[in-house]
Amino acid sequence: MDSEPTGPPAAAAARCATRRLVLTQWWLGLGATLFFALPYLRRAHGLAHLDRRQHCLFVCNHVSLLDTILLGALCWRKGCYPILVLGDKSVWRASWIKRLLSSQIGFLLERGKFNPKRLEELQAFARSRRGFQLIVFPEGTRGDGVHVKACQPGIYYIAQEARLPLIPVFFENMQRISTKTGPLHLLGGLRQVEVHFAPRIAPEEYLHLSREDFLEFVRAKIIAARDH
Repeated sequence: MDSEPTGPPAAAAARCATRRLVLTQWWLGLGATLFFALPYLRRAHGLAHLDRRQHCLFVCNHVSLLDTILLGALCWRKGCYPILVLGDKSVWRASWIKRLLSSQIGFLLERGKFNPKRLEELQAFARSRRGFQLIVFPEGTRGDGVHVKACQPGIYYIAQEARLPLIPVFFENMQRISTKTGPLHLLGGLRQVEVHFAPRIAPEEYLHLSREDFLEFVRAKIIAARDH
């Protein structure tokens, strides 16, 4: 996520879910399940809140780039795909494998740079709701896996445009596998991670909130997801 958008909007296109993309994500979901979810996921709480017939805006705490892979596997398990993940271009273009993965699931922005088109880009991501489950990490950077940082303003503009039910998600113990700066713990992290999905929050419960109140509302709901 980025800092508060400024400047006049410019045209930005929403993504479309083509048949080829849906098929590609099916294979990616299968691979993520076999090679990551099965060995590292201990338990997923609240999967019943995911409904393939209902597109939602998932708001998640952020610990590792592996968050996206695990969430993609769980969405695949419930048939809630294709997904579209808002990401940082500088992070997801850092290697060929990240570029390949992000080309199939990502909507990438240049985080941290002044960009007068940013508001329109965020709204274009939100308009992609017609074909995708939308996934956002509102903190804007990876945390420690225990605390949830303040949400960045971008999520407010996305939610106001998308007008989708929110599903707060909390990744528990992901830091035992991977963090922003630490090494991978491929053996020590086996069967350690739990994912908590909170019940859907209808748009009527949040659309009336001011930006500041909404940002704190989302943060509190992500923290509370641990109890579901």
